[in-house]
Amino acid sequence: MDDVNKKLEDTCNFLHEVIREWLDDRDVVISCGRWADGAISEFVPEGRAQLLAAKYEGCFSGVRELRLPNAEHHLHVDLGRVHQVSYVVAPSVCLNFRPSMEVRFLTVGPGGAPTDRWSIAVLFSGHGNRDEFESAAGRFATRFRKHAARCPEMVSLQVEPDVQRSAAGKTILEVFQKTFSLRHSEWPSLLSELNKKHSLCDISEEVTPICVDLLKEAVKLPGASLVLYREKMLIEFQTDLISGVYRFEEFGHVSWQIGKTSEHHCHLSLTSVDRALFSAEPTDCQGGALNYSIWFLTSAPSGNPWRRNGYFSIVLNRPYKGDEPRTSVIKPLMELYNAYRDRSWVSADAAFKDACLNGPPARPKKVTGAPNAAS
Repeated sequence: MDDVNKKLEDTCNFLHEVIREWLDDRDVVISCGRWADGAISEFVPEGRAQLLAAKYEGCFSGVRELRLPNAEHHLHVDLGRVHQVSYVVAPSVCLNFRPSMEVRFLTVGPGGAPTDRWSIAVLFSGHGNRDEFESAAGRFATRFRKHAARCPEMVSLQVEPDVQRSAAGKTILEVFQKTFSLRHSEWPSLLSELNKKHSLCDISEEVTPICVDLLKEAVKLPGASLVLYREKMLIEFQTDLISGVYRFEEFGHVSWQIGKTSEHHCHLSLTSVDRALFSAEPTDCQGGALNYSIWFLTSAPSGNPWRRNGYFSIVLNRPYKGDEPRTSVIKPLMELYNAYRDRSWVSADAAFKDACLNGPPARPKKVTGAPNAAS
């Protein structure tokens, strides 16, 4: 198992345990969706739900199934899309705008960028009297402490200002002060201390994107282009005019620059790429013949109308001369595939593999209609 898949597996195992521990609490519900999106569904596990073990491997190893006893209704959730466990206390319309203590599982968006949207959330179904409310706050604080200690880079705490100013917020504050032995801290200093301690600590060195070496070789391919395709926009950079791939840092933000600053160039978040696919697909732009490309794919949709998780691609511009394949252009792409095919994050579609095995096919002949029998 390579480092990327190992990290994904470890992260999903941690998230699995977080959810499982909360499912043991009889007073929580599982919420899916947000009011901002127009609908919410809720599961009421009553401490009896099961989160089944992973059934798949690789990029799908994060998929889990939540089952309720004696019920056909169930939930599938991809923990591989989660980038943060956010412990949140916020006013809730369901509680007449009293504080709701929630654990939101925030997901990545297009290009793998982190968002403040959540796929599921765990929240208390109701707090009843003051003793029940304090008990719930105590479990909320204790589990935050436990989970933040286990995986500090993925766990955060947020308390909305309206809650901080409320009487219920004062009760929750007292619970947190006791739990963390910060008895004289008010909300601003307490949140600063806990998030500094559990979310913003130095957790690891910068990770080099898995696709960097492949991309550096891909932009050297002759007669190709780096293609960024979005709704109503298509951008191409000819590889013959790209000088290389460079790490770029500005004000602490790291991206990867394709081409020198003095040239036409673009900046890409290569850490969002988790797979590469060598592809040979029939397309209109090749007159129905095979379009040879390398797709750099993300775990989440990237806004590409043709391939929803296609962040960008390297495409051979003219792989045919007339109807015959230009092997001088196609062969270097196949050699690049052979050099990287053993990497777990690299794959090829059936047409590309067939072209490697049997040679690139000629452009298919256009089919003409049969003569009109009446003529």
